[in-house]
Amino acid sequence: MKNKLKFLLILSLLANALLLFFLFPANVIWVKFLAYKAFGLQTPNEIPSFSSLVLVQDFKPKSALDSTDKRESKLPSMQVIETHGHLGKMFKTSPEEVSKELTSLGIKKFINLSFTTGEDFVKLKSEYNDPRIIHFSTFNWKRLEEDNFTELMLNDLRKDIANGTKGIKLWKNFGLNLKKKNGERLRLDDPQLDLLFEECAKAGLVISIHTADPVAFFSPIDEKNERYEELLRHPEWSFASKEFPTLAQVLEERNTRFKRHPKLRFVALHFGELANDLSGAEKFLQDHPNVHVDIAARIDELGRQPYKTKAFFTKFADRILFGVDGPPDRGKLEVYSRFLETTDEYFDYYPEHKPRKGFWKIYGLGLDKTTLEKIYFGNAEGLYN
Repeated sequence: MKNKLKFLLILSLLANALLLFFLFPANVIWVKFLAYKAFGLQTPNEIPSFSSLVLVQDFKPKSALDSTDKRESKLPSMQVIETHGHLGKMFKTSPEEVSKELTSLGIKKFINLSFTTGEDFVKLKSEYNDPRIIHFSTFNWKRLEEDNFTELMLNDLRKDIANGTKGIKLWKNFGLNLKKKNGERLRLDDPQLDLLFEECAKAGLVISIHTADPVAFFSPIDEKNERYEELLRHPEWSFASKEFPTLAQVLEERNTRFKRHPKLRFVALHFGELANDLSGAEKFLQDHPNVHVDIAARIDELGRQPYKTKAFFTKFADRILFGVDGPPDRGKLEVYSRFLETTDEYFDYYPEHKPRKGFWKIYGLGLDKTTLEKIYFGNAEGLYN
C-alpha cells in the first residue's frame, strides 16, 4: 500500500512538473523544434523572441503596406462648413484659438451644436462671437422634473429663439434614459413634446439629433463584438441591458417624430446610425425627405465599404453634410478629406491623437468635384441660410 501511494505521489509530482514546463510557451516551441528535427525538418537554432501574452488593448499592429498619405496638401481641397462642431469648456477651447483655427483650416462656417440653454447659451454665444460660428441651443430637460414641463420648456425655447439660436441640438439621452417625473422613459415621439417641435418649425430652426449609438454598443461586450476593445475602455458606453430600449425601438420613435413634422428640417447626426446598413439608409432618406445626414464620426463604417458608399454618396449627394464632430481639428480634417477625395487604400480612419474604434482600416471614395462641393459646403449653405 505504501509503495502504491509513493508511486502515485511521484506520478502526481511528475505530471505537475510537466504541466508547469508546458505553461511556458518557449518550452512548447523548444519541444516542437526537437520533434521537427527528429523528422529531418529545418528549424532555427535559436527560439525566436516573442511575447506570449498581449492584452487586446495593447494590440496595435502596424501594416506592412505602404499606406502613407502622399498628398502635398492634406486639408480639404475647398472650403468646408463644419456642421457638427462643439465649443466651450467641455471641449477645452478658447474663442481666440478657435477663430485662428477656422482661418488656417479653411472652415467657412462652424455650426456649434451646444448643450446649453438660457443664460448659459447667451454666455457661450457672446464668448464665441466670430460671425462664422452659428450657435445651436438645446431643450431645457431640467423641466422634466416639473408637472407642467411642456409649457415651461416652450417658454425657455422661445427665450433661446429671441436670443439668437439657429437650431436645436438633441443628444442620445433623449430616448435612451431621460425620464419624466413619474419615472417613465421620455419617448422620442412623446406627444407632449409636439408643441416644442412645432415652435421650432415656426422659427425656421434646424434640429440636429444624435439618436442612440452604433449597433456594437447595444450588443454584449464579448468576443463577438467588433468593438470589444473600445467597450473595455468605456463600458459606460454600453446599452446592452434591459435598462435601455433597443436600438430598433429608439430609431422607430425618432422616425415617427420626423414624419410628424414634415415642414421641420432635421439632421440625423452620425449618418442616422445607419452607416453600417446602406440599404437601410437609402430607405430612410427616401421615407423622410425633410432629413439630412452627416458623416461625423462614421467614416470608420463608411470607409470599409467604399464601392457601396461611393454609389450612395453620388445618389444622395444633396442630402449629406460634412462634419467631423468636436472643435476645429486639423488631424480629423486631413483624414476626412483623404476619405472623400482620394482613392487611397487601407489607411486609418482616425488621426494619431484619437483612439481607434475597431481593428480595421478604410478606403478612399475619390468623389467628383460636384459631389464634393455639395457635401463640403453646398448642402449646408441651403440648410443654414
